[in-house]
Amino acid sequence: MRRVRLVVAYNGQPFHGFAINPKVATVAGTLGGALQQIFQTPIPLVSAGRTDAGVHALAQVISCDIADDCDLVTLRKQLNSLCGPEIIVKEIAWAPSDFHARFSAIWRHYQYFVYNADFPDPFKVASSWHVIAPLNLHAMQLACDPIIGTHDFSAFCRRPKPDIEPDLEGPETGDGSGEIAREKSLRRYVMQASWREVGESMFRFDIRANAFCHQMVRSLVGTFIEIGARKRPSSDMMALIRSGDRAEASQLAPPQGLFLTEVGYPSDLL
Repeated sequence: MRRVRLVVAYNGQPFHGFAINPKVATVAGTLGGALQQIFQTPIPLVSAGRTDAGVHALAQVISCDIADDCDLVTLRKQLNSLCGPEIIVKEIAWAPSDFHARFSAIWRHYQYFVYNADFPDPFKVASSWHVIAPLNLHAMQLACDPIIGTHDFSAFCRRPKPDIEPDLEGPETGDGSGEIAREKSLRRYVMQASWREVGESMFRFDIRANAFCHQMVRSLVGTFIEIGARKRPSSDMMALIRSGDRAEASQLAPPQGLFLTEVGYPSDLL
């Protein structure tokens, strides 16, 4: 068996998230099922991030172990035939034995698209959030500054239940072998955050961090939109971070505007 790295794009709309769930269609379930069909044995998958239902990916990274005599060009064609067009393997390559799609990652990059117009665009509804209220881009950009750096993002995350699983205290690093019960930290290091106009009536939020807690990006975007619509001041962003109160943040942005666009790794693992 040999470790392989896949870069996968998918349309999240028909799937109930990434993680395997026997009761519903998921990205991992569909891709894993295709691999099992090809190799005639279950192939466990590890992803850089577990996207929620309806969230898309342009470059999700997956690692798994397959037969070392496999022809990767043929495998890619087989997977795209079985899983496409909703799931497409963009790249596939052999990886070092210690490469781990999740724990080897040093950052993840997400983008969120907002279509700001009086009427929805039928060609954009599946990949953006339609917001009617005029948005102040400058106010949203000002609110980006407070989230850059290392902070406790409890106000913007669904708090996980303490349980026995790999320690998630701080950055997601290590081999996941230290299984202890504790309240998981919601401290994250945000390296970049910005809003920009990327087309007529289309705004894009970019954010890069070492890791993200559950619903963090969509909760941040919901708050940014209220700031842009002048329902709350830009200064609220810092106040929310300091409060740590999830109830004070705005509604979650819908999933269809969110894309996992890139994952970073140390150069010696690529």
